[in-house]
Amino acid sequence: MKLKDLIKSIKIIDYKGLLETDIISLSQKANEKKEKFLFFCYKGVNFDSHDFVMSAIDNGCVALIVERWVDCDLPQILVRNTRNIMPKVCKNFFKNPQKKLKLIGVTGTNGKTTTSSLIYQIFNHNNNDTALIGTNGIFYKDKIINNNMTTPDTVDLYYLFDEFVKNGIKNVVMEVSAHAIDLKKIKGLKYEVGIFTNLTQDHLDYFKTMGKYAICKSKFLTKNYCKNCIINIDDKYGQMFTKLCSAKVLTYGIDNPAQNFALNINMDISGSNFIVNVFDEILDIKTNFFCLFNIYNILSAIICAKIFKIDSDIIKQSLIKIKNVDGRLNVFTLRNGAKAIIDYAHTPDGLEKILFCLKNLSKDNSLITVFGCGGNRDRLKRSKMGRIAEIYSDFIYITNDNPRDEEPEKIAQNIIMGMKLNNYLIELDREKAINLAINKAKKGDIILIAGKGAEQYQEIKGVKYAFNDEEILRKFI
Repeated sequence: MKLKDLIKSIKIIDYKGLLETDIISLSQKANEKKEKFLFFCYKGVNFDSHDFVMSAIDNGCVALIVERWVDCDLPQILVRNTRNIMPKVCKNFFKNPQKKLKLIGVTGTNGKTTTSSLIYQIFNHNNNDTALIGTNGIFYKDKIINNNMTTPDTVDLYYLFDEFVKNGIKNVVMEVSAHAIDLKKIKGLKYEVGIFTNLTQDHLDYFKTMGKYAICKSKFLTKNYCKNCIINIDDKYGQMFTKLCSAKVLTYGIDNPAQNFALNINMDISGSNFIVNVFDEILDIKTNFFCLFNIYNILSAIICAKIFKIDSDIIKQSLIKIKNVDGRLNVFTLRNGAKAIIDYAHTPDGLEKILFCLKNLSKDNSLITVFGCGGNRDRLKRSKMGRIAEIYSDFIYITNDNPRDEEPEKIAQNIIMGMKLNNYLIELDREKAINLAINKAKKGDIILIAGKGAEQYQEIKGVKYAFNDEEILRKFI
């Protein structure tokens, strides 16, 4: 495609060079090798891709979209904000693949991965024409693609849409992160359904205040993005979003009056059963999932499925068969008779909800927690998580999560600042901490290993080392 055709209907400030230049591919990554690609330059949070143009040229770049002129001989299109125009260029290049897909977006602090996976599996139990984009990867047909971020960058997103259309995909369920909304990754997309799970403290290293974080999330829950918004009315921010939302609102909940709700909930560590009222239809649900937060996730997934007119029997049969999402509330029985649970809980709210559930299920047995907090992220949540852990746990092993560029000892000290009891041990080697917890546990005890979920690495000083919590557990199962 000619460069001039890519920038049709796009407001530009100026240009240099030949607009007849042939463009075969697009990229916003300077280190990505592609044939004759158009490179998008913009100032990011921690980088400025204008500074990497020479690397892009070495990798096949033949033209640039820039926010400031760059010293090179390639054609350049000068725009005010590259992120704003990227989706339009992608639509022109791929001939609007997003219009051939029905999009479902799931946003919220916790529950995005589980909720989107539930929808994906229910839909594909009905008809294998749905794709999933999220933290655990990209899934469609029999294909699995690794994904290093919750919501892919704009260019990657449109390459996926194009691939989905070519493979007969009709529906796409995707996790929508707050960063993706703020960085305009999903600008111009229209979702058949948008789901809001909850909003609790996280990402304040980026948004600084809960108010700014909430405003960002609320931008997605509008008719600019969504035709239907499924909103958790038991969440205080959900109550606010319900009043502000300009799209059609469908509420769900357990504690507060809602259009769609669950009741008669019974659960143990093997699963749960409950009644749901969805669009005034009563369904008796049985599932392998347990903990109250998963009832919310399931309820929103059922509402979404009913909007897409999936038969109630299909939904019920799916929920009986679906197993927990990888890295989310995965239960393992150890040789010593204890249960070990791996979960991604990495926020104060996420940790409290799972510990509250497990404490009630542990009865007279001990609840042992292994967790840490990520480096280069919201420091304010660390002491809160320490306090939450000691309230519910009989013993805690404080260890490394992904310390990144911070000193692990300092992160651990931040955690214990919120603790008043002496029911903890600091063991920064995560494998050793897990081993200590297993050796301490007795038959009937529950061990929660929190924070990393299905991650296959541990990031320390810019290096990602192979590490997976489940692999550590395997020798004890």
